[in-house]
Amino acid sequence: MFSQITSEDRTVTPYKVHKRFTVNYYAGTDSATRLGVQALDAISGSLTGNPAFATSSAAYNTVITEGTTFKVFKLPLYRQLKLNFFEFQRYPNRISAENPQPQHVLDSNFLPFGHGKPSPTRTVNAGYYHWQVLKLRELHDKANVISIPQKLFGERIRTGSIELKDYSSGAGITINDDGYGNLYDAAYESNFMSASLTAQGSGSSLGVVSYDYGLLMFTHTGSYYTDIGRGEGVTGWTLKFDATKTVYEHEYLCNVKEGQFNNSTNISVSLERSGSQTIPAGMNADDLREVMNSPAESSYGSNGYTATTQTENFTTHSFFAPYVTTVGLYNDHGDLLAVAKTSRPVRNDPDLQLSFMVRFDV
Repeated sequence: MFSQITSEDRTVTPYKVHKRFTVNYYAGTDSATRLGVQALDAISGSLTGNPAFATSSAAYNTVITEGTTFKVFKLPLYRQLKLNFFEFQRYPNRISAENPQPQHVLDSNFLPFGHGKPSPTRTVNAGYYHWQVLKLRELHDKANVISIPQKLFGERIRTGSIELKDYSSGAGITINDDGYGNLYDAAYESNFMSASLTAQGSGSSLGVVSYDYGLLMFTHTGSYYTDIGRGEGVTGWTLKFDATKTVYEHEYLCNVKEGQFNNSTNISVSLERSGSQTIPAGMNADDLREVMNSPAESSYGSNGYTATTQTENFTTHSFFAPYVTTVGLYNDHGDLLAVAKTSRPVRNDPDLQLSFMVRFDV
């Protein structure tokens, strides 16, 4: 008994779901590197000249992944960060129709991020974006990087979800992201959000984050923030963030019209429980076990069996109707793809139309 589901009775709705992760590289607890989260540092320099860059003597980070040790060289890492994330941020005039901003660069210079638009009320900084006033998104001669693998953050890190508690300098520093790609010291949040510099002239800006690539890049050169992400043991760090994944909710409206599906293949309604399923000839014992209970195997021979067309007398009563407990969804090839169970048996009254809404997420 099958019924076709029309396209009008089928909907697929995507929505974002998030999962909170906490990784520790602090106080003897190391869940970070076991999960693939790595703390790296990058330094500036030239890849050319005399002598040229040599891997035998170049400074590098040691990364251990699944028992295998790798070298991540600090100078090429710096160049990669600069070219991919900071060149177009520092020189926005280079962006044009012929030379567009790369898709993988940080959030656009001209997107508001709480204080992203030019301030019309300031005289000194009039016409400047607040990220320019605070000297955000600048890469100096070094950077500390915390790299999160895609297997953890999924499609991207959820904006505004980052919280890093860093003890590398001894005293604890809490670092958050503003939801638009900037990392700041939570102790000076008011300075950051109002686009005003602190007494030290820092504006509390510490670096940037790429939500799509899982990179936290700390570029502040002040001595208080030099070792962010570089501490170990009791001077380590704890990182929290939300991963993102798109889940698709499928909805299928299964309609049962009046008088439809009022027959039953249950052996209990067949005359003298003689069976209501036809067994083709030539089926072996293993195939037979898929369609009948084991005590009945001796009743069937290799010649097969034709289902009875007679039913017990109680099925002719006007109040008789099958009860629906299960709805199966099949593809066009007859393959069972999903099974839905009702919370209680539902009587399929021959004079009424029933509708079952089947929902599942993938």
